[in-house]
Amino acid sequence: MKGHYEVILNEVEANLEPLLANLVSDKNSFDYGGFINYIDNMVHPGSATGSLLTLIPLYLNKDSRFYREERLYNTIITVLDYIKRVQRPDGTFDLLTTNFYSSPDAGFITQSLANAYKLAEKYNFNERSERIRSELYGIIKKCGYGMVGGGFHTPNHRWVIAAALMMAYNITGEKPFEEMAKRYLNEGIDCDEYGEYTERSTGIYNAINDNALIILSEEMKREDLLEHVKRNLDMMFTYIEPDGSIFTQNSTRQDKGEGSTAQVFYPTPYYHLYLYMAYKFKDGKYAAMADYIFKNSIKWSKGVPNVLYLYMLKEELKEFEIEKLPIPENYHKYYEKSGIVRVRKGSTSYTILKDSSNFLFFQKGSLKCYMKMCASFFAKAQFKAQEILKTSDGYKLSFKTQGYYRMPFEEAPPTSDWRKMDHNKRQLVNILDLVFNVYIAEDENGLNIHVVTDGCDRVPVKLELCFSSYSMVQGESFAVMGEPGQSIVVKSGYVQVRKGADIITVGPGFGKHTYTTDMRGSEPQSKSDYTIYFTDYTNFDRRICIK
Repeated sequence: MKGHYEVILNEVEANLEPLLANLVSDKNSFDYGGFINYIDNMVHPGSATGSLLTLIPLYLNKDSRFYREERLYNTIITVLDYIKRVQRPDGTFDLLTTNFYSSPDAGFITQSLANAYKLAEKYNFNERSERIRSELYGIIKKCGYGMVGGGFHTPNHRWVIAAALMMAYNITGEKPFEEMAKRYLNEGIDCDEYGEYTERSTGIYNAINDNALIILSEEMKREDLLEHVKRNLDMMFTYIEPDGSIFTQNSTRQDKGEGSTAQVFYPTPYYHLYLYMAYKFKDGKYAAMADYIFKNSIKWSKGVPNVLYLYMLKEELKEFEIEKLPIPENYHKYYEKSGIVRVRKGSTSYTILKDSSNFLFFQKGSLKCYMKMCASFFAKAQFKAQEILKTSDGYKLSFKTQGYYRMPFEEAPPTSDWRKMDHNKRQLVNILDLVFNVYIAEDENGLNIHVVTDGCDRVPVKLELCFSSYSMVQGESFAVMGEPGQSIVVKSGYVQVRKGADIITVGPGFGKHTYTTDMRGSEPQSKSDYTIYFTDYTNFDRRICIK
């Protein structure tokens, strides 16, 4: 995209010396040529292969001040020697934090190696660039056979491996690579009509899936695969929060973060996906999102996306420009299969979740709030909406649980070993139900929340409102700094929470008891957020607002 290429080139050049500072330079070390991670003090194979998409583009690019630099060439060869040394005999690689002899990690690595190979092939000018290409060829071919026999763990791995296999096939011509890629694709792409993949991982794996499908579409000349990418990228417009972050709390993977407002993901990994699709389909809204991500990436990620290789492989992107369409900032979506309602009104958003203890999120600017609820009822009453029903003015969330007691066996059991007894044969007595119904309705100022309980009475209940830490929290008779891991029980009135220019008001509060942090059966209080508690006993009928 016009203006992006030069900035990316300058950024990649500026990052070279910091990258090389982490290079293991001890020639007597097994890790010589790898890159040390000073957080865990380990040398990861993926860091070395990823570094090639900085080193090789700078070495081969005539616009680079490191073009054909001898030091850079020697570093590339040293890194390639390291990669060959740590590659397993079957062609796979290790992810030292968890996976060994890992075909999926070979898939991620092969994608990087294949893009580096394509650069070396396209910009081949002498025996040195030819040596780089040849070394990469050997590693990629070995990777291919590692993936053919290696298998996968998670849904996204299938498309990562299939894409890598097709890249390896088109480089080496090894027929088993293509055959295995097609076996994976025979399972069908797990992307529903909304654009949601199985893992619902907006912060990490959506982008990985999209990237893999774009690769497959190119390597196999199958433009139909891009329909899945389109749906997902369209859906992602509705997952962008007012501060530019991504809503990830519906994920089934590690980007979920269990509600913590401290864990934040930004859409930087989607830059090249929106850019590619904008060019491919001449789509103004994709171009606008690519430009938006690019312009904000320094603020979010302390650097622009490192996709110099892409601008070198597809040089037409350097001059690509198209009229940009507005990015939607107002929408109301209920993705019923995914159990999520996403609503955005300019600088305010809210989210309702099914099957999550963090069932309601509300955000104003960068100030975040999420709501939880639990009853001290047989250690099984952490509220998680079992269904979300659309009502005339909003949504109804329902949750029902049951407690009971067991009687002794009517006849002596065949064993006295508790673990071997058939407890299903015991009579159940004093069976008690507890029902929560939560009604959420929207007005011009925010949300009205109506909580009604039914069933067993006298049960202590806590309602938690967890806010971004280091916000100013003020009630009718108090004012405190909302420090992480701290909390307050509000007995009455409204509470105003302020972070910079952003303000959220909640209430009226009710504090009938202080049985909160240690409530049996409840999840631990957040260590990263500030928690406001409203408390009562069943049965009750309470209305509060968030505005």
